[in-house]
Amino acid sequence: MRKLLRSPRRTPTPSFPSFVLLLCLPLLAAQTTSVPTVLPSQPFSIRNTWFIGGVGDWDYLALDPQTGRLYIAHAAAVQVVDVETGALVGQIGDFGETRDIALDPHGGDGYVSDAARAQVTVFDRETLQTTAKIPTDPDPHALVFDPQTRLLFAVCARPPSAPVNDGRAQKGPSPARFYDVSSLTVIDSVTRSVLGRILVPGILGFARAAGNGQVFVDVTDRNAILRIDAQSVEALLRGATGAQAGATTAASSGKESSNPANWPTLDWSESGQSGAAEGHFRLFSLGAACQRPAGLAVDGADMRLFATCANMSMVVVNADTGALVTTLPVGPGADAVGYDPNRAQIFVANGGGDGSLTIIRRDVTDTYAVVQTLPTRRQARTLAVDPENGDVFLVTDYMGADRNLSGGFGPLKMVPVQGSFQVLEIGT
Repeated sequence: MRKLLRSPRRTPTPSFPSFVLLLCLPLLAAQTTSVPTVLPSQPFSIRNTWFIGGVGDWDYLALDPQTGRLYIAHAAAVQVVDVETGALVGQIGDFGETRDIALDPHGGDGYVSDAARAQVTVFDRETLQTTAKIPTDPDPHALVFDPQTRLLFAVCARPPSAPVNDGRAQKGPSPARFYDVSSLTVIDSVTRSVLGRILVPGILGFARAAGNGQVFVDVTDRNAILRIDAQSVEALLRGATGAQAGATTAASSGKESSNPANWPTLDWSESGQSGAAEGHFRLFSLGAACQRPAGLAVDGADMRLFATCANMSMVVVNADTGALVTTLPVGPGADAVGYDPNRAQIFVANGGGDGSLTIIRRDVTDTYAVVQTLPTRRQARTLAVDPENGDVFLVTDYMGADRNLSGGFGPLKMVPVQGSFQVLEIGT
């Protein structure tokens, strides 16, 4: 891929539409009540707000530090923002429901999970054109790319037998579903074909790769983190037999990759399969320290995991042993977490509660402290970190009363303000 070089940073003039000033001043005032803790020498602040528009709910973000482009999974599209100028430079469309974006560090491909259509879309990061569509098991949410094996793992929230809605008439996010078994569709990014699937117990959430062949996934209903060895999984799926590692393999055919019924399957969903999964699959229990883990980040150099929890905490876990290192307080409604390896800083987006960003600094390995709590905005729950300069990006919108309701008096219905979807640039 011809790399797009980042231009020198210039600070754009913030643009605040008049409707924001009229409708949202009370909201802004209400969100200034969070008091920072111990401030660093250069505290973080909201440096810019970029209004990029768009409709519908949003999910995860991905940042390409080489080109300075921020990818936003926003309803039926992926929006692409230049983080040097705040301009919306492009959009990738024709999705049912976008959930996550993964980038191949080896080349120019990007990947988008489409939960409604049970597929991963491959796109060219230079042209933003779709180049392939790869089927997955139902409801693919998180995506994680392992650079060592070049495998892409699509974390699916439903087992293979669950029905799929193509999403063309769907409005809003898919309803929550709860199953005892989840699946991961394993994709060979080089051939753009499905290598197989893994069945595991529990409800899977966000996922991250350490860069050394280890992949980690939140198991939200079991207060645990799943660790998968990508290299051994690849070997098992490529040479799977019915007697090997509890795998069941269908007869090969020319349409094997496109027909889920023919995918090799590593079934580690039952407790009785633990022997078959040994060495390839391990569950780290977080216990009462972390209830319903949501966000996940990895320090690949020191092999530490950072998981946000519903009980207003973030846990640090030894990624090799699963041992709990420490627990730190964060805000209510903690969701995404990001790690800046160049500055040893961790950021937690508390967008589901008061709307704040918890900033944690690592002084030495296994010594962490909360250094700032920055008020942001409500619903700013997902984030991306730019390791080039340490900036953090969040997205949110404004909510206002729907004045088009008919039928007399009643409770006000709050709806997104048209055109208010925005990117927050946070830095020092």
